[in-house]
Amino acid sequence: MYKVVIQLSNNDIAVQKATISQLNNILNAFEAIEVELVMNGAGIDLLLSETLYQNTLAGLHDKGIQFVVCKNTLNHRNLSTSSVLAFARIVPSAIAHLILRQHEGWSYIKAGF
Repeated sequence: MYKVVIQLSNNDIAVQKATISQLNNILNAFEAIEVELVMNGAGIDLLLSETLYQNTLAGLHDKGIQFVVCKNTLNHRNLSTSSVLAFARIVPSAIAHLILRQHEGWSYIKAGF
């Protein structure tokens, strides 16, 4: 089974739209794949409760995409874990999580242009 971890640290609308499109493309290209979208810095804006993409992201989650949010970023921005969509998983450090995933053999992609 393929495994890919994608880092999103940008809140630009065009980057968010492209990332969502790429997630759909990945799901369509592989029968068996694990995908995590790891968000830190400004990238967490995609998963904040008031996101424009709530229904789209929920649909992707239902298809198996895992959304991971950095607790360090939440702390830095004085946001609680309840500020992000309920299906998001919170990890202490996005960077540490990315290091662990790469050590486990996951492919790494940096979202953005």
